[in-house]
Amino acid sequence: MKKAIKSGLAAVVAASTLIGLAACGGGSGDSSSDSGQKTVGFVAVGPEGGFRTANENDIKQAFKDAGFNLVYSPTQSNDQQKQIQAFNKFVNDGVDAIILSSTEDTGWDDSLKKAAEAEIPVFTVDRNVEVKDSEAKKAIVSHIGPSNEWAGEQAAERIAKDFPNGANGFILEGPAGLSVVKDRGTGWNNKVASNIKVLESQSANWSTDEAKTVTAGLLDKYKAKNPQFIFAQNDEMGIGAAQAVDAAGLKGKVKIVTIDGTEAALKAVVAGDLDYVIEYNPIFGKETAQAVKDKLDGKTPKADIQIESKTFDAAAAKKALDSGERKY
Repeated sequence: MKKAIKSGLAAVVAASTLIGLAACGGGSGDSSSDSGQKTVGFVAVGPEGGFRTANENDIKQAFKDAGFNLVYSPTQSNDQQKQIQAFNKFVNDGVDAIILSSTEDTGWDDSLKKAAEAEIPVFTVDRNVEVKDSEAKKAIVSHIGPSNEWAGEQAAERIAKDFPNGANGFILEGPAGLSVVKDRGTGWNNKVASNIKVLESQSANWSTDEAKTVTAGLLDKYKAKNPQFIFAQNDEMGIGAAQAVDAAGLKGKVKIVTIDGTEAALKAVVAGDLDYVIEYNPIFGKETAQAVKDKLDGKTPKADIQIESKTFDAAAAKKALDSGERKY
């Protein structure tokens, strides 16, 4: 049983707040919390691209199917402070559990410590968080998601296969400060061949338009170095890079590897605009809902629930598209 975190008039106010929170349904489609129904707060990233839309929709549907009242609270423009405010509100409202998909991997110690004190279990999804406070660490039960390091390793291995004699190229990264960016970079560094040289890494903030602009500048800046590859840390940036490569008359000469596995990226592989796509599977709502259910039922979920992903060359991408298996 959770520790009592409210008393007297404060308890009445907090209880009325929780009723209002459940009544709005937080975007999950549930209008209220029935007797015995558990309420779960979802501190989410919100609109960001094909992966994020598929991931958050899948989580919302899975929790609805599992009988939870999921309260969805997305942020805007990767605003961590909005996420922290939402997290702290969920703690104050006494939800049964919290799902956290963080915009930043640090800065969560105080909020997690409050959750631990209130005995509210927290489940991180997609992105890990770095926690220093020993009490704060107690709040986190499980992390659910694919391996970002694995995805980065696949990118490095593909480039090495494409260019056994070595090559120069670029890396397009996501926003600084995210664990996903660090982990994909770590994976790349784990496996990159010694004769593969990264001329420059730049953030294009997951954006197709920004990646197109950044890539055009890099292609011009390093024209004399004969760049032959681009590793884009997500599909949207890879597609923007492909647009810049095509505009420079280098289609087929500069190979582009991306991560996520969206339908648009698979179509780009088939069309020859991208060389290789590494899936970062967003469909793990059922696994997340099961982990929460297990914890609330008194069981002990695994601390790290890793979701399997695939890789796609042109043949595999065509097969996946023809089968209709892409859900995003």
